[in-house]
Amino acid sequence: MAQVTDGLRSSLRETLHHRIRSMSGNDPDQRGRSATSLELLYDLTYVIAFGAAADQLAHHLSAGDVGSALGAYLFAIFAVSWAWLNFTWFSSAYGNDDALFRVATIVQMIGVIILTFGLPQSFSAAAEGESPNNALMVVGYVIMRVPLIALWLRAARQDPDRRRIDVAYAVTIAIAQVGWALTTIAPLPVVPTVLLLAALALGEMAAPVVLERRLGQPPWNAGHIAERFSLLTLITLGEVVAATTGAVAALTQTEGWSIGAVVIASSGLVLAAAMWWAYFLIPSRVLLEEWPERTFAWRYAHLPLFGAIAAVGAALRVAATGVEEGELSLFRFALALAIPVAAVIVLVFLTWSVLVRAYDLTHLPLLSLSLLPLVAAVALALTVGSTGTIDPGHTADLVALVSVIALVAAGAVLEVVGHEVVGYRHTVRALTESA
Repeated sequence: MAQVTDGLRSSLRETLHHRIRSMSGNDPDQRGRSATSLELLYDLTYVIAFGAAADQLAHHLSAGDVGSALGAYLFAIFAVSWAWLNFTWFSSAYGNDDALFRVATIVQMIGVIILTFGLPQSFSAAAEGESPNNALMVVGYVIMRVPLIALWLRAARQDPDRRRIDVAYAVTIAIAQVGWALTTIAPLPVVPTVLLLAALALGEMAAPVVLERRLGQPPWNAGHIAERFSLLTLITLGEVVAATTGAVAALTQTEGWSIGAVVIASSGLVLAAAMWWAYFLIPSRVLLEEWPERTFAWRYAHLPLFGAIAAVGAALRVAATGVEEGELSLFRFALALAIPVAAVIVLVFLTWSVLVRAYDLTHLPLLSLSLLPLVAAVALALTVGSTGTIDPGHTADLVALVSVIALVAAGAVLEVVGHEVVGYRHTVRALTESA
């Protein structure tokens, strides 16, 4: 009993006392490693940023600023997603939950909130033909990344076997921050600024692949990475539900419950559930723990996936705004809803192909069948009118709106049903052959 008591006391001391601990690296081969409460808290701030970007996207789409809104949205989603991905990579390799690590993580969360405050100005500037980058977003982004530089240098000092790759990560992030800051400080025209932002983004994405091939890998855990990405996907899906609820609540407060409100509410829930089901059809953790070298391609597919999921919520906000104001561009709404849902379906297919490495063409008919209702939704909206607006208060226009939403939702549902009926057999066969 004394030994049990001593063991319990030691465990409690380790759990409750967040003293400074060695950052010598975690076990990359540990099975069943799960996310910590700190990591989950960290994720919540990022979902707030996703939601704020989706709100701005919906607002500017409703105002007709389609091209500029999409550009600003892509910029915001990349900035937020890439910062999250980099921290997740480090946390998987070296997260030790001591006081310094906790404080550095909280500081990064503050940076996320500051960046979120800069999103309205970013979208407005893009609508006026200016760069979507601004000083507030840069300050927030730098605050998000500078603590990570310190953490990589700390790991380099305490993990001498991986010092070169750790220092390389710190230097790469530092150089990138200088570049992001220069896009705001330097008085460049819009086009060169946007090109520089694109070059920085591509450089940051390419650097980890090149560095780890040449200098070795930090001790990141593939199973832990899979869980972290899956959890953020799940929370982002929750943003679709929250966006649906908020949009319908605002609509019913002014107009009361109507067929349009019911359709938007039900379709938002159906789409969120279908996207969740489709995403978790892929046994990512099992596959990555077996073949961790496939993690890089898998993780990059999530950058557009996070944005596509959040954009579904933005489209539903556009519909609610149109119903509330009594007019809606059905064609624009159909595109705003169908494109991100199609992106999610295609990215699920591509992620499956990357992980399984089977590129099973038998999935193509299912993929085509899932996308067909989305094409039909856009075609229906185009038939009703590509330039004019509809009045959801009129029966014919309301039927058209309901039909568009139903067709898009049907595409996501078909993806799930098709896999449950026949697709899973191809997954099992492909994995069996790979083994």
